[in-house]
Amino acid sequence: MLQMERYAWLSLTHDMGTVLSIDGRFDDVNTQWEAVTGYDECELLGSYLVEFMHFDDRERALADWQSLITADVSTTSVAFRFLCKDGEYKRLSWNLMYSPEHECFFCTVKDVNESLSDMAIQYAYKDVLTGLGNRLFLMDAVPAWIEEAHRGGAQLAVCFLDLDGFKLVNDTYGHKVGDLLLKKVAEKLTRSVPRDCVVRLGGDEFVIVLRDVASREAVTHLLQELMQSINTAVCIEGQDCSVGVSVGVGMFPDDGASLEELVQVADEAMYDVKREGKNDFAFRRKLSKENAA
Repeated sequence: MLQMERYAWLSLTHDMGTVLSIDGRFDDVNTQWEAVTGYDECELLGSYLVEFMHFDDRERALADWQSLITADVSTTSVAFRFLCKDGEYKRLSWNLMYSPEHECFFCTVKDVNESLSDMAIQYAYKDVLTGLGNRLFLMDAVPAWIEEAHRGGAQLAVCFLDLDGFKLVNDTYGHKVGDLLLKKVAEKLTRSVPRDCVVRLGGDEFVIVLRDVASREAVTHLLQELMQSINTAVCIEGQDCSVGVSVGVGMFPDDGASLEELVQVADEAMYDVKREGKNDFAFRRKLSKENAA
């Protein structure tokens, strides 16, 4: 039955499709791989995906991959540079689904080096579950927003959100309810923030980018409203589900001049919130001269 399911799924998808074992080995691929990467089926089967990952992308990509198992979510998206047969790297966008029953990953893959006018690139920028932007969109779009803020002398805020209590919902009601809850959270976020400014990184982590921010007080007011909305329970398939959210904020230009710096600041501030009781938000802590020394 598993072999029949794989065959049907791989045959029907128009993208590159693969089934990966839990340890990251190519167990099945469709014919589209040869046209994009140069490898035929025989060259990929039995190989490990990590062999084809650009070294600089491995740590982040593998962490996202592992989140499908450790964070109790069923789908996520990840992008990284893939070594093709001609020795060149192509950036591929992966939509992943982990099947606990089969202990394998079902993956659809797109080449994001295609023309921006192609519908494929629009798909590659979308999170498969929520329809929000994904990590690839964040990496490609936000640096231009930061440059725009720099030219205009404006402020910009990067907010890193991690849901509190999401694992409990999954453990209690199952992955289907968990996925529906993530979609509800995405809907709540986009009621107050433009949709193209909300990104799902994977698992239960989101990023909001606030452009042309007037002040930290304005960010505070918006986050208070968002947290109140997220804290409100929702009914999913007859079950009342509730989660909290811990948020860290990095401000441009005060906290950094690049996306990487701002995300790091926001991530650290979010973990400060987690350590101090969760379900709150925090900006970067101002160190005293003694602590800085």
